[in-house]
Amino acid sequence: MTMRSNPLSKGIRAVWNMKKSLPLTVNLMRDARVDRLNKLIFLFVTIGYLLFPYDFIFDFPIFGQLDDLAILLYMLNWFISRAPEAVLKEYGWDAEKAEKQKRKKEKKTVQKKAVPAKADGRLKSRLRLKRTGS
Repeated sequence: MTMRSNPLSKGIRAVWNMKKSLPLTVNLMRDARVDRLNKLIFLFVTIGYLLFPYDFIFDFPIFGQLDDLAILLYMLNWFISRAPEAVLKEYGWDAEKAEKQKRKKEKKTVQKKAVPAKADGRLKSRLRLKRTGS
């Protein structure tokens, strides 16, 4: 069963990790072992979108900048995920640790969702007992 995580929590986590991912991105941009095409795509999409005069959400205070932030966070994640693992490890980015934490969190979510199913079964058995008069 595939679990979807809450987009809001993913966004908050991404903003929280920006203090790590921005310096990593700068280092990856300077590193020759990272594919040039990925660097160009990252720069073109990120800078191009930020300079493009039309937005998905019009520039109302706070809300207008959310789409810009979302694109930036998505592109940071995209660029880092396409860097070679050896380079990421050299810069102190442990992808396995992040993946392990993600799986652990998903496992907790699955366990939490399993509890109401048990409670539902108990409720059905109580209803059966009441119908039979016991």
